[in-house]
Amino acid sequence: MPRPHWILTALALVMAPEFARAQTSYPMLTRVTPTAARRGETVEITIAGGGRFDGAWQLLCEEPGLSGKVLDAATPRAGDSKSAKRGGRRESGTVKATLTVAPDAPLGPREIRVATPQGISSVGLIVVVDDRVVSEADDAANDRPETGQVLELPAVVSGLIGKTEDVDWYSFTATAGQRLTFSVWANRLENKIHDLQTHFDPILAIHDAQGRELAVDDNHDFADPLLSYEFKEADTYHLQIRDTTYTGNANWTYVLHATSRPVATAIFPMAVNPGTKAEFEAHGVNLDESKKTLPLEVPANLKSGVHLMALPTERGTTLPVPLLSTPLPLALEEGDAPADIEKGQVVSLPVALSGRLLEPNDIDTYRFEAKKGQFYAFEVVARRSGAATDPVLRIVDLKNATQAEADDSPGSKDPRLDWTAPADGSYAVQVLDLHSRGGVEFGYVLLAEAAKPGFSLSCDPDKLNLGPGARVPLFVQVTRRAGFSGPVTIAWEGLPQGVTASPLTIPANMTQGVSVVSAAPDAQPAAALLRISGQAEIDGKPLIEIAEPKQEIYLPGGGRGLYPVQTIALAVTAESDITVEATPAAITLAPGKTATIDVTVTRHNGYDKGVNLAILLQHLGGTFANPLPPGVSIKETGSKTLLGPAETQGKIILEAKPDAAPCDKTPIAIMGHVSINFVVKTAYSSAPIFLTIPPKESPASK
Repeated sequence: MPRPHWILTALALVMAPEFARAQTSYPMLTRVTPTAARRGETVEITIAGGGRFDGAWQLLCEEPGLSGKVLDAATPRAGDSKSAKRGGRRESGTVKATLTVAPDAPLGPREIRVATPQGISSVGLIVVVDDRVVSEADDAANDRPETGQVLELPAVVSGLIGKTEDVDWYSFTATAGQRLTFSVWANRLENKIHDLQTHFDPILAIHDAQGRELAVDDNHDFADPLLSYEFKEADTYHLQIRDTTYTGNANWTYVLHATSRPVATAIFPMAVNPGTKAEFEAHGVNLDESKKTLPLEVPANLKSGVHLMALPTERGTTLPVPLLSTPLPLALEEGDAPADIEKGQVVSLPVALSGRLLEPNDIDTYRFEAKKGQFYAFEVVARRSGAATDPVLRIVDLKNATQAEADDSPGSKDPRLDWTAPADGSYAVQVLDLHSRGGVEFGYVLLAEAAKPGFSLSCDPDKLNLGPGARVPLFVQVTRRAGFSGPVTIAWEGLPQGVTASPLTIPANMTQGVSVVSAAPDAQPAAALLRISGQAEIDGKPLIEIAEPKQEIYLPGGGRGLYPVQTIALAVTAESDITVEATPAAITLAPGKTATIDVTVTRHNGYDKGVNLAILLQHLGGTFANPLPPGVSIKETGSKTLLGPAETQGKIILEAKPDAAPCDKTPIAIMGHVSINFVVKTAYSSAPIFLTIPPKESPASK
């Protein structure tokens, strides 16, 4: 049954009916209910989505602090392709499981996946919270304020806007002078959902007993609302949540946090060092105004990155706030850093500087000393930490001449800028808002340092599904920084018994490569979370970086998007629809010449649909991965890459340019794509083929 996949649509497939559907699909997880779970508790959850969940037998949870198991789990059998009924259960688009949340589990959205005979699922999210969780009890009754579900605060509500014109109402009591806050997780939970064509845009409103609207909020945390209101009279009130356009979707879940606890909508500073005691200036509601700062003991094991953490106060802990953990020395904006370059605040690098754009049109300027030829790395963390800022990053000299500027970076509104100093001297780095806005919620952290040579890694896809005897590809991309130009060797951790990955070293003149994952013919059913890393030698010392998995997102109109996730998973499944073999296993391709790869596709379980052969990972004219060495391409003329129903033979012709750079045993692989629908495909792979390009012969040698 189909396995690891990515979206790859071709016009020929759309036009050919026989390519319309494969036999099965890996499970495409679209919702988890309830969508919230409390620390220290075990809850039963229902997981649902597209594709088949029947035969589910394992729940994989993002670590740390989460564990779980599938209820009525089936016992998978090696290579069993008859998975429509397992353990006496019928084919189903849902599965139930128990989820245990540790008392110290990190707060906020966490990832889960389900293993089935059809494959490991896409990512689903559940929000870890501190307060009691209740579920929306009656979708019909709470469509009206007078019959809305009664809440006892504090509470976290897990609900669903599941139909057109769905409006959920909740009733609660408030005392005179009491300030309550209602915060929502909804739209922010949908970025990682693989196949969700329309997104929930929630809005909150408070009504009194007479039906008068008292307060409303739409977008506060990106597209999610946060509504705080002080009630003048003791009475019963009604809270409404709906989509701004009165639409609905069976997968539009929400987590509504209703509380009288302190809420910090902005904090300063926004960065911490692990293992230290931090003090924060907090702005928000229900905070003790006599306390100028809030303390926090930062855990010593807090990893670098943004974390949601609750701040302790005498009135109880706040709702979780985003904090950036960093090993860089901390600094603060002094007063309001001026825009004037000559008067800019002087900083020493490296630094993690917390600042704020307190007024409209504010430009914060920081002066630093640079050395000619030195690489410097500048990065702003703002949107990723929940700030309202849409930051722009700029490097200028003392004459106010722009040396470099950055707005967004790939996949983020936060900019990153790598810069090489053209001469010794003083320069300035400036931070401003793209839309010239300002206020206490327009904070940021400026990360600045003299950059050391290094790299980062990403991998595509984020799930690998293969039956016994099958193979699938994983593409790894490396981004080199600060002058690093060496090779990077890829390593795997967590592969189940009977599963191996082919060696991969991305050479100095390439930025990507492919590793082929193989399951032995006698591999037993298994599922695991993996870790993929890259190692390079820099200045005689090893540097190891962890790869960031990218999950494909099915975009409206058939496009393919990528979104970073925390987990990469693998499952040994029922027998795959096809296996792919290619010959020869090694090719020496001279510059200016061609070489032919013969491909044989073996079909299993009566699979008689079309198969697309490819080396590059492409979709709608865009290339997402290309493991071919520089100067090598596929010669379309003469290649046979589109196999019709029941066809088993194809070929791909490689062509090297006359000036193709030499390479030694660079691995490539032939993919066989099986359509799940008109957009989504499953990719199987041949064993790696090692491609060598010898140096071009000189005229003298001829």
